[in-house]
Amino acid sequence: MTGVWHPACVCRCGRLWRDAGAWSCGGCGAGVDARGILRWLSANQREAAEPFLAQYRHVRARDGYRVSHPEYYRNLPDVPAGDPQRVVWQVRRESYRRFQHLLHARFRQGGATVLDLGAGSGWLSARLARMHCRPVAVDLLDDECDGLGASRHFEIAFPRVQADFDDLPFAPRQFDAIVFNGSLHYAPAVAATLTRVAPLLSPGGIVVVMDSPVFDTARDGRLMCARNRARFQRDYGLAAPAQPGEGFLTLTGLAGCARALGREPHFFESRGPFRWAAGRWVTRVRHGLVPPRFGVWMAT
Repeated sequence: MTGVWHPACVCRCGRLWRDAGAWSCGGCGAGVDARGILRWLSANQREAAEPFLAQYRHVRARDGYRVSHPEYYRNLPDVPAGDPQRVVWQVRRESYRRFQHLLHARFRQGGATVLDLGAGSGWLSARLARMHCRPVAVDLLDDECDGLGASRHFEIAFPRVQADFDDLPFAPRQFDAIVFNGSLHYAPAVAATLTRVAPLLSPGGIVVVMDSPVFDTARDGRLMCARNRARFQRDYGLAAPAQPGEGFLTLTGLAGCARALGREPHFFESRGPFRWAAGRWVTRVRHGLVPPRFGVWMAT
């Protein structure tokens, strides 16, 4: 990806490196694969992640997320009217527009460096690159559908890294924004993860959590997770669904994390169309459960 901005990295051998042409380490030879993806997962990390990734692929395929058409990825978060996840993507589109507005308001000079954690296909990074930002897409999944491999469909290039966001290769103080893109609820320890990524921020940088399920109380989050596990067993035949993190966040917990980092929390809720609102009403009234909230949470 010659000509594409690459962030500075610190290799496991201890060498600091950044090469806009090759993006490789002159010390131990670590670098990108034939598809241009930097492989940062260790063998142990890959082995530990595989049970969850196998389940994730299965569920996402059944739910209609794993698509092979290039135009599908190029248009995200906009999807056709008949898409099985159209309602979800409408909520995500509202969150994206909020995030876009926040970036523009805070970094008016343009060219913000953005770390996209949980990037999936890289749709958000592609959108940001079109805005002349400098994104880096990070995900565990590298599949050709729904993972980092699907970024081949975009007309614009950006660096991609297969890594766990609790073990990142980046040198500190270089990102204007770190966004957990529908992903922070997978973290085994949310506070530890936020503490770990905070040094990567440049002065004045922000941490953003976008479209993770958020509750006012942990009890409501645990009830949702229990219902989801039962659904995975019933609908997908998963006898023991993998849950790498708690599966939800609380506004109180996030506020505590922000203040521990010396920052102020803000939450902007996204609201979907009538069909989305109706589903939330059914969840609350028929099932007696508090539905999760989605949107953009920011620590400034």
